[in-house]
Amino acid sequence: SRWYQRRVRAEEMGVLGLAGRHARDVLTKLTDEDLSHEGFPFLECREMEVAGVPVQATRISYTGELGWEIHHNAKHTAHLYHRLLEAGALYDIGDFGTYAVNSLRLEKGFRGWGAEMNLDKNPYEAGLGPFIKPNKKTPFIGQEAVKAMQNTEQKVKLVMLNFQADNVDPYGNETVWYGNKVVGNTTSGGYSYQRNCSMCFAYVPPALGNIGDKVYVELMGRRYEATDVEDPMYETEATRTRNALKAAATL
Repeated sequence: SRWYQRRVRAEEMGVLGLAGRHARDVLTKLTDEDLSHEGFPFLECREMEVAGVPVQATRISYTGELGWEIHHNAKHTAHLYHRLLEAGALYDIGDFGTYAVNSLRLEKGFRGWGAEMNLDKNPYEAGLGPFIKPNKKTPFIGQEAVKAMQNTEQKVKLVMLNFQADNVDPYGNETVWYGNKVVGNTTSGGYSYQRNCSMCFAYVPPALGNIGDKVYVELMGRRYEATDVEDPMYETEATRTRNALKAAATL
């Protein structure tokens, strides 16, 4: 069946993520492609060879730092993985886990499906308005619904909260208080190594969604005062590079 064929094809695919300030230097050793900022722009996807293996590479990383997602036939995963480690030995390349990724993506303001983005909230409540073109000339699924949402008062707002906690960090689905009233919930959280504090995304009433507003996040039965801060907390590599190039052009 068509379902079976698609399922098999999906299971045959693998992906490796290469991220960090030396990602370009590492990948350059394994391909003849131009990986410069101009030659391989942010969000571009192309078919190429890496270590002799045909892949589909996209310049993007959930860490928000310089990186590529390298999609390939799963039978080549081990080969590609070891070649990347060899190429990155000079830079002390190594594996990183989901907690590290989560911390980095939260600082960059990246939403997560099933957490910040879910079936109970609309894109505008999730702060994704800047990425939506409701009046796009090319029709798309959900266009009319998006237009209706745009003109509807939002019931909640996604905010980024910072606070100091004691040996515990938010994980998601913790209660958010304002005074003695429950006003919302966290969606995901962790520790920010840029700010040296706990951080989390949370849905709160729009009236409490302004920079500087104070609420309380309950962790392990204790309430911690949290402050609404700017989102994102830290600019992505693509934004930092773009700003640096603009600044250089004005000199």
